[in-house]
Amino acid sequence: MNSLTAVTKAVIDASPWEQDPKCCPVSWRSEAFEDAGSRPLVIAIMRDDGVVKCHPPITRVLNEVAMKLEEAGHEMITWNPGTLHQECIDIMDQYYTADGGEDIRRDVAAGGEPFIPHVEALVNKGKAISVYDYWQLNKKKLELQKRYLDLWNSTRSANSGKPIDILLTPVMPHSAVPHRKCKWVGYTKVFNFVDYPAVVLPAGQVSKDLDGEAAKKMSEYEPRNAMDDWNWQTFDLDTMDGMPIGVQIVARRLQEEKALGAATVIDSILKKRA
Repeated sequence: MNSLTAVTKAVIDASPWEQDPKCCPVSWRSEAFEDAGSRPLVIAIMRDDGVVKCHPPITRVLNEVAMKLEEAGHEMITWNPGTLHQECIDIMDQYYTADGGEDIRRDVAAGGEPFIPHVEALVNKGKAISVYDYWQLNKKKLELQKRYLDLWNSTRSANSGKPIDILLTPVMPHSAVPHRKCKWVGYTKVFNFVDYPAVVLPAGQVSKDLDGEAAKKMSEYEPRNAMDDWNWQTFDLDTMDGMPIGVQIVARRLQEEKALGAATVIDSILKKRA
């Protein structure tokens, strides 16, 4: 975490907004970074994005992290996005093919190399939309970003009444899978959509010993949709045994220092209580 923080600070200290008009002129805020390590945090934990349920080892590790944070004095509450994540991703996916794949086709043609199969499948997925439809897409995106912000603001501790500082979420609904078998990245890409900074930390491993009993009960679960069913079918405890599992720390928009500060605190707790 020290290296990640140092590199991020170095980039910001270089005042990139003087060279790039897309960069916000926001200097490094040491007080925001230090504040995250100076007091108990209110952390909202998301165990399920409402679309694809996590494999038992992911849930176990996430709960273990939450327990360690609570033991260290931090306050844990539940984050329930309802259908919001699915709605965000439904809109986000439309951006990928808004131009009918024209931009990618031109670059591939200029390179003179064949398409990677899954990229070719993406560019052939849809036709270009009109400028009017594109702006409607932008309006829907803004509406969903506002709803996400409203959910964040309305989620408070029942005990202290304090607002949440960060989200703690899975990174993926599974551990490592075979090449080209990764299909649902909704646990991370939704935060690209709402423009929230996130940090991923190593937190545990799949374990035959610890996950065996939960694995035996997986047949009792009824998937909610085709993607959920696909994910459930990918689980293989023998193959995945020992695979690393991470957790994701998410802060609000333009709160990179807070995300890094909170991640530093959490990383330290996990290492001490390993």
